[in-house]
Amino acid sequence: MEEAKVLTLMDILGAIDGALTQYWLTWILLLVAVFFSIKLKFPQLFVMRDAVKVLTEKDENAKRNKEHISPFEAVTISLGTRVGVGSIVGVAVAIATGGPGSIFWMWVMAFMAGASSFAECTLGQVYKAKDGDKAFKGGPAFYIRKGLKSKAFSIIFAVCLIAVGWTFNSLYSNTAVDSFSAYFANREAFNDSHLAIYVGLAITVFACIMFFGGGPFIAKFTRVVTPFLAFTYILLTLIVILRHLGYIPDVLGDIFRNAFDFKAAAGGVAGQMVFIGIQRALFATEAGLGSAPNAAASAHTSHPVKQGIAQSFIVFLDIVICTCSAFFVLFYIHSTGVEIKIKDFGAGMKLMQDVMKHFYSFGDIPIGQYYFTALIVILASTVSVGSYYCGQMNIKYLTDSKAILFVYRVISVAVIFIGTQVAVAAVWVSANITMTLICTVNLVAIVLLCKVVVKCLHDYKEQTAKGLNPTFDPKKLGIENTECWDKK
Repeated sequence: MEEAKVLTLMDILGAIDGALTQYWLTWILLLVAVFFSIKLKFPQLFVMRDAVKVLTEKDENAKRNKEHISPFEAVTISLGTRVGVGSIVGVAVAIATGGPGSIFWMWVMAFMAGASSFAECTLGQVYKAKDGDKAFKGGPAFYIRKGLKSKAFSIIFAVCLIAVGWTFNSLYSNTAVDSFSAYFANREAFNDSHLAIYVGLAITVFACIMFFGGGPFIAKFTRVVTPFLAFTYILLTLIVILRHLGYIPDVLGDIFRNAFDFKAAAGGVAGQMVFIGIQRALFATEAGLGSAPNAAASAHTSHPVKQGIAQSFIVFLDIVICTCSAFFVLFYIHSTGVEIKIKDFGAGMKLMQDVMKHFYSFGDIPIGQYYFTALIVILASTVSVGSYYCGQMNIKYLTDSKAILFVYRVISVAVIFIGTQVAVAAVWVSANITMTLICTVNLVAIVLLCKVVVKCLHDYKEQTAKGLNPTFDPKKLGIENTECWDKK
């Protein structure tokens, strides 16, 4: 007779996390995305038309204001939190578990999710607050308090987001260090090398410089690094595609055939495929999760909808990055004939290292593998910077105390180093559960504030139709508690 399995706390938390993700979080994100797409008459369609103009808009006051954060800089901070390891490694895991068809459903969902991002980031701008004399702060905690007049829920959101930020930053730093283990014969050899300590110290020093440098310093950093990373990754993908043009019909055929292979539905495979594609799009873009509005609120702009457009455009760019990862994996499959069997994140990272090594090796030198390891380290660092910035916004919501902000920075640096030195797999679960809580609060808030978003969008369209550069007047629209926009 077999002994009954004793459930551990990790088993229980894992079951809760799985249930919340599969039966609640994914579907509520989907429903809200569809709701805003219909309610706002698919704002994603004009985002592409106006995005470049908004991102390159010049502000005459910028040169006189050292605290100025441009729309483009706010977008790159947000992009830093969105384009992370999950946008690359997570896609490989999605293909392995859901098949190539999951990529099609990822595209569909990303298009719908652009509306959620548009709504929450527009609200972030509407209800932003002054941060000193010339800077701004904002995010879900601010529009929950000002728009819904709910102090309790705004505090819960702020505290939970800070805690989640610390947790995920420790996980990102751990992932960065773990990417070096592929160069050793086994895990024991990697641990004996003490490389984790050296890499951990390097990442921690970088974090210290970024975190104590302040918002404008972070903006200047992400303005250069984030677009460069995105550009190089897309460029490397294009080179692989051009060198293997013959695989394009097969790769696209795999994606579309598998996406509509409803014969597999009887076995549940098709349902899993659609679910995984939707989940990957939602988590990669972070649309509706409540992180992007914190960065969006910091931008200096003449109308809230402009930042909604800019942030919605980033959803599109993030999916381009995810698609690049998908093409890398699918071209690798057709090039080598290997069958991918991975189920966890660590195996996905090893697969992507093998993929890059396969396509970009010169003789015995695995340049591609070196590049990918560097990419993971830099992405983990930029995501940590973006995550820190979101937490900083919520610290500033709770208090203006510089002492508390200093303590927050010290703790943020400390968790980065701790994450590089300890096994933190179990922390994923508790972080995901907390993230589900804050995401639910955010989604309820933006749905309840839908009328404000509709008013702002109508006002923006009305002014652009007249050939004007849209400016925001909340009193004319009957929107209250918007002191940053109130004209003296």
